This record gives sequence, structure tokens and C-alpha cells, in this order.
Amino acid sequence: MALPELPQYAIPTIPEVSIPEPFQHIPRARIEKEYLDQATFDLQARLAKRELSREEKLEAKRLKKRRKGGPWGGYEEDNEQEEKVDHEEDLEEEDLENYDHEDDKENDNHDEDSKPKQTSKFTGSSQYDYQGRTYMHPSGLPFNPTKSPGTIERFVPKKLVHTFPGHNKGVNKLEFFPKSGHLLLSAGNDGKIKLWDLYHKRELLRIFYGHTQAVKDVTFNSSGDQFLSCGYDKKVQLWNTETGDIIQTIRVKSIPNVVKFNPNNEKEFIVGLSNHDIEHYDLSRVDFDTPIQTYDHHLGAINSLTIIEDNKRFMSTADDKTVRFWDWQINIPVKFISDPSQHSIPKAVLYPGGSFIALQSMDNSVHVIQGHGKYRFNNKKVFTGHNVAGNGIDLDISPDGKILVSGDSKGFVYFWDWKTCKVVKKLKVGDKVISCVKFHPQEVSKVVMAGIGGGIYCYE
Repeated sequence: MALPELPQYAIPTIPEVSIPEPFQHIPRARIEKEYLDQATFDLQARLAKRELSREEKLEAKRLKKRRKGGPWGGYEEDNEQEEKVDHEEDLEEEDLENYDHEDDKENDNHDEDSKPKQTSKFTGSSQYDYQGRTYMHPSGLPFNPTKSPGTIERFVPKKLVHTFPGHNKGVNKLEFFPKSGHLLLSAGNDGKIKLWDLYHKRELLRIFYGHTQAVKDVTFNSSGDQFLSCGYDKKVQLWNTETGDIIQTIRVKSIPNVVKFNPNNEKEFIVGLSNHDIEHYDLSRVDFDTPIQTYDHHLGAINSLTIIEDNKRFMSTADDKTVRFWDWQINIPVKFISDPSQHSIPKAVLYPGGSFIALQSMDNSVHVIQGHGKYRFNNKKVFTGHNVAGNGIDLDISPDGKILVSGDSKGFVYFWDWKTCKVVKKLKVGDKVISCVKFHPQEVSKVVMAGIGGGIYCYE
């Protein structure tokens, strides 16, 4: 049986459109849909925002450089291509101008800021002496640098012998080279660390670059060949004193206020943070940027760390107005001192031999506690007369234990007799806060001091 024939339908066809000759060379458009997940979109948005921020900062710096006669004084013509210098060199030459990469890199796991192009610069007149030795070797000094500091009788300084230019925005810490004291390390609010020669030509020897914000603290190891620094950029860095190289960098969670080597093992250090924690690191480990212990009993920002009892323990003070004593790597205080009438303690110093600890108190006094045993306050030994309220002002004790020295918020430096607690001398150093004071480890009456003014004053 034959199948019936199906009806034929006319299928319309799309007529071919001719493209005019002037438009034949233009490629035809093609649209494709691209899918972006939320993580990729956020990453691209963050990168675009970071690039925009950098361009704005660079443009602001260029305009500031060209500006003349104040903010309304117009601009100079830029006819030379030399002004378009490299970004990193421009930052170093202008003391970093408060430029901070922290916001750019807070959410990225890049290590670019831990490896700057230039970590230090030698600025002395000669890097080697006639025997080929660097500044690390104490030669040509007016004293024997091998003597024990405690065997020399100390006296109160009488006059200013030299002023170092210091740092433009103020000095936060002064540290002598261990034992000999022929070099002086200073940390400033300009983000730089500087090494000074106290003898010979009294010149600036080396500038250490690596922090992008103010440097809070520096401390040498026992030999002086390395030192630690910490700053507002939330970085702790280990430096080579001779070459100026950064050996290791650790980024911490909060602003570090103070850092100390562990004298029992100088591959370890502790750092006091503004988030109430004390973190303990071991630089010899593969995961050196992970703390091996965290001491977290304080309720305020950590102000000071002091090694006590022949390096068996350490003491901490904080904004919570308490003093706590710790065994190494044990997160339980051996003892803590807390009293409703007690004030915040920004600084502390150990008496030579370790029998006492002097505490700078915000009630304009220096109190003394036992350096071992029950750590009780000695109510008969209180030093008063200076003004420190509202400022984290340092204090120091002469190596022979006879003199206590402290800075002052009105530009003075006070010297007390340790036995009688009486003021024996009051020096007018400047008009601004003197927050750093340090006895020389070898000379009989040399004391260095500095503060917000930026200059470093050497008295003897």
C-alpha cells in the first residue's frame, strides 16, 4: 500500500544582506557570557582599588614636590625628566613621607615589604680602618672596653659635650653597643634606625631602612652583631649590625611596643603587643613566624619587659596597672602585683645584680620592688620630683648602682642618689619631653638622652 503524499510547505529564507563597502573591514561583534564567582570578583575589585590608591598617592607626592609658596602658591614647571624617579628611591630620600603599604597588603599574603630593595646605607667617612676592621671593632677608645661595668665608680654628668642630629620626628629608644659602648643605636619616629659613632669623628655610620612607620624599640643581642627592632607597621625584624641586612622579618597581629632577646637562647625572643598579649618566638624553627608560646593574662597593652632572676624569669607591665612575673614558656604568671591605688607603669629597669627593680609610675614617682622572692614593694624607697604623667618616659641605673636617672615631660633630666632617694642634680636639656636616658657601660659619667625634639644629647 503506497503512503499518501505529504503537503509541501514553503520555508521562508532570510535574504542575504549586503554590507556596504566602507564597513566590510569591521569585524562582526560576538558576545560571550563569562561567569565570575564571588571570590574572583572581590579579588579583582581589591586589586583595582589598590592600584588606584597607589596612583593617587604618587600623584599627591608629585604635586607636593612641585608646590611652592605654601598650599596656594602654585606649581613649578616640570621640564626635566629626572623628576620622574623610581618610587622606592623617592620614598627613601623623603623619609618615607608617612607612606604606608600596610593598607595595601593587609589582605594579601605577599612578602614584598619584608624584602626591600635597600635595607641599609653606610654613611660614615670610612668603612674600614688601617687594619681592615669595620666599626664593630672597638679601637682607639679612651678606656679599656673589656672591664666589667660594675667595677667603675660613677658620677653625675656636668656638661654637654656633643649633640647628634638624631631623628627629625623624635627618638623612641637609645641602645649602647654591649660592653664597650663605642656605638649608639637610635630608633626614631621617621621609620629609621641609626647607628652613631660616639668616639673618633662622632658621625652617623649607618642608616637601617626596613620599617615603614615609627620604630618603637630596638635591642642588641649579647655580642652586638645582631639586633631586633619593632615598629608601628606591625613588624619585628632581626638585623645584621655590620652589614645592615635584614635576616628575618615577622609580622605580628598588633602593634609591638617592646621586644627582648631570651638570654638563655638568643635564637628566641619575646615581644609585647598592644592587644594585651606577649608572644614568644623561636627564629631557628622552620615556622619561625608562629609563636611557640603566648602569655595572655594581661588586660591592657604591654608596656615593658624585664629579664630578672639571672635570666630565669621575666617581668611584664601593662596598661591594666598590673605587674606580672613569668617563667619561660609557661602561660601562668608566677605572681602578679595589682592594687586599686596603683598607677600604670610604662618602664622598668633592673638594679645591677638583680636585687631590686625600679618602676616608673604615672603618679610622677619611681617605686622599687624586690628582684626575687615575693617581689614586694619597698615603701621606704620612692623617688619623686620629676613629672612623667601621660608620657612613657625611660629610666636607668648606673652600672655601679649609685645613681638613678630619669627623663621628664618638661625637658629636664633628674639624677637621684640610690641610697638617700634625694635629687642630686637636675639638668635642663630642652623644652620638649625627654623620654630616653641611658648610662654609658664604661665611662664614669657619660649619659645620653633624647626625646620628642629629635636631637641626641651626650653629657659627661
